[in-house]
Amino acid sequence: MVCIFDSIKIQTMQNYLNFIGLMLCILLYTSVKGQSVESITGNVVNSKNEVKLGNALIVSFQDSTILKGTSFFEGKFELTNINKQKVLLKLTSLEFQDYYQVIEYHGKADIDLGDIVITEGTTALDEVILLSNIPPIQTKSDGSIQVNVANTVLATSTSVEEILSRSPNVIVEDERISIFGKGEAIIYLNGQRILNEQLSNIQPSEIKSIDIITNPSAKYDAEGEAVINIVTIKNSLEGIKGLLQQNLTVSDFAAPLSNTNISLDYRSKKISIRGNYGMELGTSRFILNTTRTRSGESDFFNSDITTDWNWKQKYFANYGLGMQYNFSQDGYLSIAYNGLTNDLGGTETSNNTIIANADTEDFQSVLNKDDLTSQHSFALNFSKALDTIGSSFYIGGQYSLNDTSIDDIIEEKSTTETRTTNRILKNLVKRNIPILSVQSDYTRAFSKQSQLEIGIKLGQVSNTSSSKFLISHENGEFTFDENLSRDFEYNESIYGAYVNYSKNVQDKFNYAIGLRTEYTAYNLSSDADNNSLQEKNYFNLFPNFSMSTSIDDSKSLFASYSSRIFRPRYQSLNPTIVYQDAFTSIQGNPNIVPEKIHAFELGANLKKLTAKLGYTYTIDPIIGGAVQGENPKSYILQRLNSDKQHNIFASLSVPINTNWWTSTNTITTSYRKLVDTRSSFGFKKTRPQAYLYTNNKFNIAPGFKIQLLAWYLSNRYDGIYFRKNQADITIGIEKEFLNKFLKLQIVANDIFHTNKPDGNYSLGETSILFDRIYNTQNIRFVATYNFGKLKKTTYTGKSSGDEENNRL
Repeated sequence: MVCIFDSIKIQTMQNYLNFIGLMLCILLYTSVKGQSVESITGNVVNSKNEVKLGNALIVSFQDSTILKGTSFFEGKFELTNINKQKVLLKLTSLEFQDYYQVIEYHGKADIDLGDIVITEGTTALDEVILLSNIPPIQTKSDGSIQVNVANTVLATSTSVEEILSRSPNVIVEDERISIFGKGEAIIYLNGQRILNEQLSNIQPSEIKSIDIITNPSAKYDAEGEAVINIVTIKNSLEGIKGLLQQNLTVSDFAAPLSNTNISLDYRSKKISIRGNYGMELGTSRFILNTTRTRSGESDFFNSDITTDWNWKQKYFANYGLGMQYNFSQDGYLSIAYNGLTNDLGGTETSNNTIIANADTEDFQSVLNKDDLTSQHSFALNFSKALDTIGSSFYIGGQYSLNDTSIDDIIEEKSTTETRTTNRILKNLVKRNIPILSVQSDYTRAFSKQSQLEIGIKLGQVSNTSSSKFLISHENGEFTFDENLSRDFEYNESIYGAYVNYSKNVQDKFNYAIGLRTEYTAYNLSSDADNNSLQEKNYFNLFPNFSMSTSIDDSKSLFASYSSRIFRPRYQSLNPTIVYQDAFTSIQGNPNIVPEKIHAFELGANLKKLTAKLGYTYTIDPIIGGAVQGENPKSYILQRLNSDKQHNIFASLSVPINTNWWTSTNTITTSYRKLVDTRSSFGFKKTRPQAYLYTNNKFNIAPGFKIQLLAWYLSNRYDGIYFRKNQADITIGIEKEFLNKFLKLQIVANDIFHTNKPDGNYSLGETSILFDRIYNTQNIRFVATYNFGKLKKTTYTGKSSGDEENNRL
């Protein structure tokens, strides 16, 4: 483990760390007088002791707005992170009359109401669809954020990446998902780690909520600077329930894109089965403009490139099938399969005008795509609650196989004042990535106020690829090109273990302390390096600590520290050449090393406001740029390591909740400075960067809503890169029909087409300017139909908990 305090010599950082230490001491040793209700649990039944379904809401005494809310399907509900001395609990459903109860603090923070007997209504329904005015964004007491996706404009997205890009503080760029002010995040699905490439397996209409965790505990993998956990929708009622959704996206920039999604849920007593299928057909398009300039008198060079990706999605499909067996009231066994098939066609057209000293060359290329990608993932899970206060045992595993086959034809034409040349290239690629992951978690609850968590995990991955280039000059025979062709193999094993202890002291002070250990061993070989075998292994310790305390019913404080690592993506290590044109390629760098990260965070909840202040120190940060190749005209887009990075951020979240308007608004400022002495990046002045976000839902009339989502990202100056400001404004209109079974939506995305990455940087003697245009400005028409027949259940057993059930 790297100790950062000996290596940081900057006085401002020392002052900042001293300030953090002082704040931690104050929070640890200050006597806290406030006392409040932290959580409320209960079990809703009728006079016959039959469990009911509905919504449990915490309502404000001041303006009757909803402060917290959750849905329950088998009677039992839990509301957490309340932090109020006095609240009003409201239970509502189409199955029973509204129920109200005043809850006050009387020396106990966690309140169990036991069985709540309600008065049933007179309407019997074949199916009940639960909807409530729960805020689209909720901030928890520890500073993490929950984004409610279901029944919002986010659910109309065509991909998970689109949903994430419209979530607060989440930046999606260059296939990287990061948290503004923090860094790159790792992805979990229902509590299990997945790769970014597996996001295509998830239907947006299947997502219930997304948790954004900026300082995760030792239970999560140590990789990444934050965690994003995607929670999917589940059905807990007996019977069959289905959803059919059809999306059509149209724009002036690209041809129409169609998305069809269908899901079915069936449950009978102890057996539940879930299946889904999604298909996407149409065209995806984006344009990249790049200018590269060297201004030396003896080496003047200018390259203006326009690359137009016009990809035809001939058949994009994802599908899944899962089954769960509840062998007891508090245990289950589940098995699931998820698959994906992407059949990609279309073209990638490049026009490049090159001026080298006094010579001018016009270069054109057309890459004809013929790519096929498939993914198959299998998961097996076992979970059992061991007592009634929170002890549990879980063991599960996942195996996935990712295959890619590429058979591209590239047509090139080069024109100068004196000659015209033509050539055709064939690019044949086979890529295979099997992934195995096995983990086990044990939770020992000593009481409802304290628990110990321990766990182990094994992860193994192999990345094997073979890329061959065949070249034909002037319509001649194809010959094998050794310089462009590559064979690559990478094998990695990670053995992890963690322990985490958490405690609630006197119902007013919570803390958690944990330690994660990971041993990593890998080897790689490539014919780019004469097939030499590189083998490395390393061991890391990742301590973390968090705490929160309640001052009174409207004020609380929290703080945390975590140590983490960020390993390069497998493709970032792969030296296989990804062709763009004769002078531009993407190539992995097998010599980059993982980032080492130390993150501190302080925060406060003041009534409805949440404020956070954080600092992250990164060793060996991974950056990227266009590196000049052996040919003075050629450039390779590649990842590199820098020396270190400092990042300070501050954020404020302001919710607004009324009977007709629900809004979440955040403002975040980040100051990031890269320090680099290893490469030849040109340095720029460092300045702060701001991020603004708002998510609004307006209830105009029963069954009619308008949603407005917008974000703004200011200019970025981090010492190396300049990025021009970006923004996005999206408006959605929603109307329900047929007793809420049919929902029609019209969504206008990126109305002013201001979501365009644009910037510049310098590397060596070369200045690089770039701008990208994506198909973000479009109109989307969405129709969603719910169908099926559900029946009331008389099963009175206890649920084993959302976190465990969501593993299916």
